[in-house]
Amino acid sequence: MKISILHPFTPKAAGVVEKSVTTYHSQPHLKAMEILAAKTGNECSIEYFTSKCKQYSLTFNKIQYVFYPVDFKWNGDHKKWKKQVSKKCLKKYKKNTPDVTIINMSGHSSPFSYELSKIILEKGKNYIAMLGGQHYTDNQMFREYYKNANHILVHTHIQKQEMERLDLFKGLDIRVFPLGVDCAIFKTMDKKPIGPNLLYVGRIVEWKRIHLAIEAIQLLKENGFADARLRIIGPISSENYYKSLKNMLIDKRLEKNVEYLGHKEHSELPGYFQEADLFTLPSDKETFGMVMIEAMACGTPVAGIDCPGGPADVITHLENGLLSTPENYAVTILDYFKNSERAREIGKNAREKVIKEYSINATFEVLRESVKAAL
Repeated sequence: MKISILHPFTPKAAGVVEKSVTTYHSQPHLKAMEILAAKTGNECSIEYFTSKCKQYSLTFNKIQYVFYPVDFKWNGDHKKWKKQVSKKCLKKYKKNTPDVTIINMSGHSSPFSYELSKIILEKGKNYIAMLGGQHYTDNQMFREYYKNANHILVHTHIQKQEMERLDLFKGLDIRVFPLGVDCAIFKTMDKKPIGPNLLYVGRIVEWKRIHLAIEAIQLLKENGFADARLRIIGPISSENYYKSLKNMLIDKRLEKNVEYLGHKEHSELPGYFQEADLFTLPSDKETFGMVMIEAMACGTPVAGIDCPGGPADVITHLENGLLSTPENYAVTILDYFKNSERAREIGKNAREKVIKEYSINATFEVLRESVKAAL
């Protein structure tokens, strides 16, 4: 049996460095697939598009990674992840269709996903639609795509509940696929440096609203926390936004308090999570946010925005993390650091939440049941 998870877009379009995709992107999928391959003997692959001219593949931890050349478009659509197409991928699926294909796309879906689904069904195989995001495109093509899927996977219970209210998904089999972490790797550290130490990990782009974390550093500094520090890790997806953040640091005289560390490999992240006192997730457009679970597994609480289908599905305010509005984000963080005893308890609860509900074993169990259903 062959099982495939297909991401029908280039890593670059998703803000990921292609050469690091095996150690950085969709790590819960990789870990769950590794367990599935070991327990069942199935041939498992994870697939992407690539901007390179030729198809290529590599093996990582016994999982085959396949990269299909994306079709070049003069209008630039080949750079837009929801509009990317790969004729090489379609040709390969016509010739050798996996027994089960999990297609990972946003709720807006894509014409390519629909075309691929038709080939899969024509070959007598099944596909599973895995969805991220909070918004959905409703048209006849995508209704057919969702209806013909064996079932739909989403990452949070809130997202499932919201989808079940929509006519687009009425009567469809929607399942929650928790994105878990290896709690033996993402673990707590006995001693942390003197703080407060804040951390952000993710793309440098406007909608991530990193400036809110910088505003929190400013407020902390103005209220007795002179050594407050923010580390920013991640690729620059918007040069203009990155420049605006640098100018913000100069204007507010925070150059010594905020440090940009660039891209880091996934294997390097546990140490940064462990050293941080608080992980910042200031976007109000987040869905699940894998970095949120990784931080919590390290006993580092997350300061998120209380938005539908995002951190609120995981975090209970002042129990295992922080939830706030964008307007009150800095004040919420300041209040958190004023009570060190409560902060320690919140950090402890954060890790316990992950161990109970978001371990990699929980991810594998859902994957195994999904594949069994599709077969």
